[in-house]
Amino acid sequence: MNEQTAVKKTKLQQLTEFLLTSLHPVIKANDIDAWQERGTLVLSGSDNGQDGFEVAKWKHSAVIAIEKFPHRKINPYNLLAMLSAFLLDSDWPRDEYGLEDPELDIEVISKDNATILIEVMLIDDIDLIPHDQGPILFNGQRFYVSLASTDFAENVNVNVSVNAQGDA
Repeated sequence: MNEQTAVKKTKLQQLTEFLLTSLHPVIKANDIDAWQERGTLVLSGSDNGQDGFEVAKWKHSAVIAIEKFPHRKINPYNLLAMLSAFLLDSDWPRDEYGLEDPELDIEVISKDNATILIEVMLIDDIDLIPHDQGPILFNGQRFYVSLASTDFAENVNVNVSVNAQGDA
């Protein structure tokens, strides 16, 4: 997933869009809803250099409700596999932050439809990006909030060539 395209989207928005796209055309946009609840603000204050600061992480329970799920047309295990595959492919630090595995509640409404509630623990970075007109005052500067994750290199490869005299 390209980080530039993920700017301004929460992990819940990314997951919901993935499920909607994967289940289209059987599930329509008005058949799926998502919200956050029971959150914890984990303060960090990490300096990201010129890119600003990570002031906190928002650890929360995300709920995705899918109505009119045609459990006879779509094997429900396909939904379970889609959810699992997305979470595994995302490389989000689930273990690092003790995020529990998703829980599902399936209520059969009729012989053709079910309502599915997916509850999944997610965590979003709350980064501050410097901006003169930003609404947030922090450390004497103005910032705006960005949900884009900042990637830092863990390894750097450096190639040094040495000439015949031993000079670099």
